[in-house]
Amino acid sequence: MVGRGLFLGVFFIAYAIQAITGFAGNIIAMPAGMATVGMQESVAMLNATGMIGCGLIAIQNWKHVNWRELAIMLAVMTPFMFVGIWLDAVLPLGILSKIYGAIVVVVGVRGLMLKQQRFMPKWLLAVLLVLAGLIQGMFVSGGAILAIYALQRLQDKDQFRATLSCIWMVLNFVYAALQLSQGHYTPDCLVMVAIAIPLLLVAIWLGNKLQKRISQATFIKVTYVLLTVIGIILLVK
Repeated sequence: MVGRGLFLGVFFIAYAIQAITGFAGNIIAMPAGMATVGMQESVAMLNATGMIGCGLIAIQNWKHVNWRELAIMLAVMTPFMFVGIWLDAVLPLGILSKIYGAIVVVVGVRGLMLKQQRFMPKWLLAVLLVLAGLIQGMFVSGGAILAIYALQRLQDKDQFRATLSCIWMVLNFVYAALQLSQGHYTPDCLVMVAIAIPLLLVAIWLGNKLQKRISQATFIKVTYVLLTVIGIILLVK
């Protein structure tokens, strides 16, 4: 019970952050879930709550969605997410997770140190989307790489939040449907989802209140700080 309570506490904080930035919820919550309730139940629970939570954020901010970028992201990430799911079953992913974490830390620290944002070439942006899809499939944690892409393509914080929330709504639904077909939604997992939903609603309400007080410049800095923290979490977990 204590372990589940700890996981739900981290989950609440993670989804308040998710509501502020449009990403990072599952990445922050996952290590606590793995340490307390196990990998399979954590992934299943976070996919279900992620689908609901990101769906609510997307609906609340529908007018800010960049539909062109949404279509591009989904078109590239979705097939590579399935490739990542396959790789997860055939490759030892421990070293890859550390490399992923190191890359995210470097990007986060670099973003904090730069006084003016520098834009990447189109070929590198395409690579980032491919990597985001692969990593989402392998680690259910593609948000950090996608955030790097989105910082380049979505300069407005409302567009950033709304468009990324749409992405996670769709990809979490796809992943949750796959897990449902594989029997991962056990009675214990469904109880966890039911308990988490009220916390999710309060966390989104709180995050929405907080993000309105954040300027565009502060939003970008917060995003790079989160990337750095996420990278460190991936390196140590």
